[in-house]
Amino acid sequence: MKRFVLAFHDQSVELRCPSCVASDMETVFRDCLSCSAKPKRSIIIGGKDDLYSVDDGAGEVVNGLARGDLATFVMEAVIRALIEDIVTGVALHAGAVRWNGKAVLVAGPSGSGKSSMIAWLMDRGFEYLTDEVAALDSGGMLDCMPRGLVVKPGAAEKIVCLPAFAGALSIQSGSHAILRPATAKFGTGSSPCGLIIFPTFDSSATMSVTPLTAAQAAMKLVECNLNARNLPDGGFRAITALSRNTPAVALTFGSFEDLDGAADVLARIVLDSGLGPEECRRFLSSLSAQAPAAQTELPAAQSFAIPAPTPKGPPKKLTIGMATYDDYDGAYFSLQALRLYHPEILADTEFLVIDNHPDGPCSAALKDLEGAIPNYRYVPHDRWQGTMVRHLIFEEAAGEFVLCIDSHVFIVPGALKRLFDYLGEHPDTNDLLQGPLLYDDLESVSTHFSPAWRSGMYGYWGLDDRGRDPDAPPFDIPMQGAGLFACRRAAWPGFNPLFRGFGGEEGYIHEKFRQNGGRTLCLPFLRWVHRFQRPLGVPYRNSWEDRIRNYLIGFEELGIPTTEMETHFRELLGETVANSILEGVRLELAESSRHRGPDQRAFLQ
Repeated sequence: MKRFVLAFHDQSVELRCPSCVASDMETVFRDCLSCSAKPKRSIIIGGKDDLYSVDDGAGEVVNGLARGDLATFVMEAVIRALIEDIVTGVALHAGAVRWNGKAVLVAGPSGSGKSSMIAWLMDRGFEYLTDEVAALDSGGMLDCMPRGLVVKPGAAEKIVCLPAFAGALSIQSGSHAILRPATAKFGTGSSPCGLIIFPTFDSSATMSVTPLTAAQAAMKLVECNLNARNLPDGGFRAITALSRNTPAVALTFGSFEDLDGAADVLARIVLDSGLGPEECRRFLSSLSAQAPAAQTELPAAQSFAIPAPTPKGPPKKLTIGMATYDDYDGAYFSLQALRLYHPEILADTEFLVIDNHPDGPCSAALKDLEGAIPNYRYVPHDRWQGTMVRHLIFEEAAGEFVLCIDSHVFIVPGALKRLFDYLGEHPDTNDLLQGPLLYDDLESVSTHFSPAWRSGMYGYWGLDDRGRDPDAPPFDIPMQGAGLFACRRAAWPGFNPLFRGFGGEEGYIHEKFRQNGGRTLCLPFLRWVHRFQRPLGVPYRNSWEDRIRNYLIGFEELGIPTTEMETHFRELLGETVANSILEGVRLELAESSRHRGPDQRAFLQ
């Protein structure tokens, strides 16, 4: 076994791993290595038959990991171990680079474009400090954890074209890539913060820079606080002090070309000139005032006529239903793949599409498919959005059984015929039926979600060896992703009618089936491929508020304790933000309960 000691701020952890993956771990953590620290915890990577396990040293073990997925779980375990006991600083979810001894803090939620901006600034000569965590001490100094740069698909292809990343070391981390450029500068030691940037990547947007007040910057930083529970004041004093003393901007960009000659110049001017927050705001405001207005009014969003629903047809054995929101391409290819690769089930199958944006640009094209696809039904619906729309599939279905899929899912050939046979053998089943997720390499699978909190979600992908063989018998699972699931229509227990937006269904619906006397099963033959990447972005709202709200409502409905859930979101979002959401949901539920009868379904009408 190879041994590393990794250090960050005043914390350290030991990492032990087989020699065969030591080079990967060194690529990720090379600049976190310490010779003098005395770790309090050991994270151990085990390996056998090309599969690995990660023991985080705190009682949680993840098994059955392929090498390409290993780094993701190790990084999460290491970061959690290094920040969970920090009491001498505020651990911020942020990246950072340095110029002439001063740091630029690049802060914001996952997916905002932090790593892309960090990579671009590195290419412009800034020293790399971190892309994930920076610890802010009471004196306003930043101590950063310089792991390898983790970038998402789509961004990785653009970043490796930057000169500083030519010939960069790269390893796989789930669907992400970890890059380690050979020529870029890696900084060490603490740094004063001279500028805070809150980036937003939007491929359809043009470059904009907006100066922020100290209060606005502080509220955004509170949302990035990872260890608020460790600190007497939740870290608020250190965050507000930083925000008062440091210029902060919100920066929107759609490409690296937008940043060129703008973001790097701005950073150098602010850092080299020592502009204070108020001076920086005046400077940027004066530039905005001199810029000619290209357009005085934003065009109104175009609205399209809502098509009529397709009349309900005769009963069928199976309804394959999907809800879609401006995803015509996904729905089209999923439907046509079902017809091309599963002809043996078509005669007794109905295709049902719930259009969740029926006055949007895809509605007419989705409606027109009824003229080309037999047994196809188009149903427009804009009263609910998100998770609850799947409930409408069961309300509208003409099938005795319902297979609910996302509008961008492929099912392996032969699987639906086997599902038909299974349903014929179990006509009165009360079980929730799912199958293994098949990854993009069409070889790796995940059979279930492991029931634990990770990155704002209940459950993470896991593998039960019984699911490797498509011919293996069905087996019980705790939960699984909701991209594909099936049941007898009469056995569907329904989502809580108070759900709003996206999130909260995994685990909740599984427990609801179990409480109703059913099982939650993995059918190893029912393998499905899911398109996760949305390089052009998602067209609908997906918020922390809706997700936390659904978890709280669903858990309380089923009698599941919410303490662990609440603790997770307080650690993830910070005490202030999480408590505000939780208290708001509870007030809303208390108010709505006074206006609701005993039958919650009446609340939907």
